[in-house]
Amino acid sequence: MSVAQVAVDAELRRAFTNVPDATRLLVHDVVERLTPALVAAFYDHFTSHPEGQTYLTDPETTERLRGTLMVWMAELFSAAPQHPQRMADSQRHIGRFHARSSIPIHLVSEGVSLVQRTIIHALGHENLTHEELTDAVLYVTNVLTAATGVMTFTYWRQRERAASNDVAYRLFALNQDLSREGEGQKAALLGWSYNVLRSLYVAKTPEDLQTMGLARSEFGLWVTYKVGLLFEGTDISALLTGQIAKVDNELLPAILEDMAAERDISPALAALHAGVTEILSSLEVLFHASRSSNDVEDPLTRVLNRRFLPSIISYELRVAHQTGRPMSVLFLDIDHFKHINDTFGHAAGDSVLQAIARVLEEASRLSDVIFRYGGEEFLVLMGDTDTEQMLIGAERLRQKIENTPIRLPDGNLHQITVSIGAAQYAGHPDYEELLRAADAALYRAKRNGRNRIEVADAPHHTPAPSLEGAS
Repeated sequence: MSVAQVAVDAELRRAFTNVPDATRLLVHDVVERLTPALVAAFYDHFTSHPEGQTYLTDPETTERLRGTLMVWMAELFSAAPQHPQRMADSQRHIGRFHARSSIPIHLVSEGVSLVQRTIIHALGHENLTHEELTDAVLYVTNVLTAATGVMTFTYWRQRERAASNDVAYRLFALNQDLSREGEGQKAALLGWSYNVLRSLYVAKTPEDLQTMGLARSEFGLWVTYKVGLLFEGTDISALLTGQIAKVDNELLPAILEDMAAERDISPALAALHAGVTEILSSLEVLFHASRSSNDVEDPLTRVLNRRFLPSIISYELRVAHQTGRPMSVLFLDIDHFKHINDTFGHAAGDSVLQAIARVLEEASRLSDVIFRYGGEEFLVLMGDTDTEQMLIGAERLRQKIENTPIRLPDGNLHQITVSIGAAQYAGHPDYEELLRAADAALYRAKRNGRNRIEVADAPHHTPAPSLEGAS
């Protein structure tokens, strides 16, 4: 726990310490009486702002969030003494929810300030002594300030982690480009080397050599802008940059000097060839590093690591919310996986996981995003997918896995099946709601016999849709 977190937790603990019972009961009664009006005022303020309006377009979601705010105020201003640690944990939970949902924290803080002013105004109309009013106002102010402090601190910590993962995922995407570009950049380097020789032996224009620096070639610019971005500050980046500088500042000038002095240029050309060969060797190290240094992929299955699920699902939800397009989630669990591990060993289990991941990649659309969620579970995000398309896609995956036998250590081919829980995005800004719905559907699929699909909140008992014509 960081020093800053200890500090905000301590402030909340002080807010609940040594509060007279009479003060706590007084504030509880006032807040309980005002709660409907406080909730209405909070959300009226929230939705009056353009940023807030985008988060509360679904009536069912709005009603649920109103209920959550009522519970929050009842817990903060309970008639019974509060447990400070439990209250701190509750504020952190709310802060994480706001961060996952990208709800503007400044609007939340403004809403809490409005709640605070309304409560204090109501206390001013109670028949209280000056001392009683002072104690009550301090209690309300300290509790709401401290609770908002814990919430806001957690919000920004969560957002910082998400931003870090966003950057890492973008770098992963660039890494993928780097791997695909590998052979092309090797060819570009060899092409540059050929053009140098052509200038010397064919075009007979050694003056051109002065403008043919490797750093300004297609290959050199790629190293500067792509490799430099991905591997800034690393040994391999410094090595490549140094090797290119050596070619431009030592090896090419040596050829020009020998030509000007009418000396044999063969040794200088051999040195240039050796320099290019060294760069090619460094490229192999670079491409290996690009494949192995990132932890975006699950190292066993090579599908995405669940650590990056928040970044990607948040983006998918924003697209769904802004465009009105549907979005779905599938949870897949390998049936009887424990039996496979117990019977054939964990190496066999790993082989099954790898095979299932390959099938998922082959049978999914290019726009679908596949994660290894943990253990024998996979998760698939399906953008722009309504309920019918979701079921077609889920059934396609289920059938493909069932019809792709896997050879296990006993030498025999074994049929592997999966259970699938499917859920549609229903407008709630917190992606955890969607994941919980899909997970509950998966549990039903396992409970109802396995090797089947269940849909969140509506068990899928009808025959699977036809795959004819499906992409």
